[in-house]
Parts: sequence; structure tokens; C-alpha cells
Amino acid sequence: MNDLDYRKLLWRARRGMWELDQLLVPYCESAVRGLSASAQESFARLLREEDADLLNWFSLESSPDDEELKNLVLDILKWKRDLKSVN
Repeated sequence: MNDLDYRKLLWRARRGMWELDQLLVPYCESAVRGLSASAQESFARLLREEDADLLNWFSLESSPDDEELKNLVLDILKWKRDLKSVN
């Protein structure tokens, strides 16, 4: 991933909703560059979703119909949980 693509993803990770910003921005900053190209594309697709849907998915009130996005949501939640257990 080149620097411009990364900065675009980081900008799109800033949602303006505190709960999502606290999850997506740190994930993008620390994990996205280490992902495979297909996982990076999945993250980009995830960021195209509506904030209300993202909030419901990350609070586990619902889940995406797309299996790839569903797995990514769970991976991001696991990443956050693992990060908390380290600190």
C-alpha cells in the first residue's frame, strides 16, 4: 500500500462519531499497513458503509450480510480486545 492510499484510508477512518473514531483510527494506524492487499481492500469497503451500520456491527447488535466484512468486524474487535489486555 502506498502512502497516498494509506492516508486516504486513515482519513476515511475518521468518522466524526466518537465510538467509531476510537476504534477505526487506531486500527488503521497500527494494523492496516500489515494486512494483505485483499484485507486492505476489505477495510476500504468497510469504511464505505454507513456509520449507523458500523456502530451496530461493532456493538454486535447486528452483523453485515457480507461474510468478508463480518469477519473483518470480528477481527477488529479482537484486535481491540487484545490491545486492551496488553495495556
